Amino acid sequence: MTRGIAQMMRVGLYRPVHVKTLRSQKLRMLLTHRKLLQSRAIAIENDLRATLRNFGLKVGMVGTVKFEARIKELVENLPDLAVLVEPLLIVRRVLREQIVILHRRLLAIVRDDEVCRRLMTTPGVGPVVALTFRVTVDVPARFRNSKAVDAVFGLTPSKYQSGESDRTGGISRCGDEMMRMMLYEAAQSMLVRSAKWS
Repeated sequence: MTRGIAQMMRVGLYRPVHVKTLRSQKLRMLLTHRKLLQSRAIAIENDLRATLRNFGLKVGMVGTVKFEARIKELVENLPDLAVLVEPLLIVRRVLREQIVILHRRLLAIVRDDEVCRRLMTTPGVGPVVALTFRVTVDVPARFRNSKAVDAVFGLTPSKYQSGESDRTGGISRCGDEMMRMMLYEAAQSMLVRSAKWS
């Protein structure tokens, strides 16, 4: 078996794979943990909205800061519901506090990173998008050209070839999903929210 692997390496059947630097792996961990906590907090908020709606109680349009106060206001005259809602509010509060801690850490890292600061000069690109881009690219020298970066992000067109048919489809989505999501959010922000001309 060892001889077979050595032969495949000699012939060139295996290509070298980039292993991200330790710093990039740690930063990626920060980004994924922040995103995980955020999704759990949103899931709890949505669950509270849905379950209270069953009792005719509508939360309405409230921000993250006033959400807990609004829920308590709705259930203050219903002690049996208040008892059931309280544990979720406690968990949500802890999640939101930890998200703030991770976000502050992220902002401190971006503030000290020259590449991230340069990326943030682009309209629509904030600290999270900049850091995600920095972590995904990792070592820019490993790419021959900018088209090679597209492939890592999964933004190259998919191809279907069979016999006489040769079709080019949409993007392949074979790359980094988090980076594609961040690029979409940056583009959306630039098109909808950004007042600065680009």
